[in-house]
Amino acid sequence: MVVINLGYTAPINRPGESPTLSVAQVWEGLKRKVRHAEEFVRVIAHCEVLEESTTETGEEVVTRNVKFAAGSGPKAGGVPVKEVCYHYAPCRVDFQQEDGSRISNFVTSGPSGEPVDLFLTYVFEWRHPEVEEGSEKVKELEEVHSKTAKMAVESSIKTIRRLVQEGKIA
Repeated sequence: MVVINLGYTAPINRPGESPTLSVAQVWEGLKRKVRHAEEFVRVIAHCEVLEESTTETGEEVVTRNVKFAAGSGPKAGGVPVKEVCYHYAPCRVDFQQEDGSRISNFVTSGPSGEPVDLFLTYVFEWRHPEVEEGSEKVKELEEVHSKTAKMAVESSIKTIRRLVQEGKIA
C-alpha cells in the first residue's frame, strides 16, 4: 500500500486582492466548505450532510457524503465518499475518510503578525492500497495529488473572497 503525504500553502491576502479577508471570515468559509464542498473544490460534484454533533469539548463534528466528478477523487468519481469533519475553531478542520485518508485545512498567521498576514494550508494523507510501492503509478499519483492540493487551496481562497463580496459571509 502506498500513502502519499503532501501539503500546499498559499497567502490568503495577496497584494491588490480585495476584499482583505479576516481570520473570522476564512473560518466561516471553511465551515461552509464542510457543508457545501462543491462550491469550493471543482472536482467535488455533490456534498450531502448526514449528521451533525458536538464533542464533549465543544468541537463541531459533521458527517457527510461527498461525490467526486468522474475520474477524480478516491473512488474515481461517481461513488460517494463518507467523511467525518472535525472543526477546531478558529484555525483547523480535519476530514477523515472511510479508507483512512485524512485531510487537514489550517488558517495560520504569517511572520509579520499583522491580522491580514494569513495563510491557508491543506495537508493531505492519501491512501492507495491498490498501488505498489516504487511503481510508476506512485509518481503519477504524486503529480496529480500535488496539482489537486494547489487547486483546492487556491479555489477555496477565491471562493471565500467571492462569498464575502456577495454578502454570504460577513
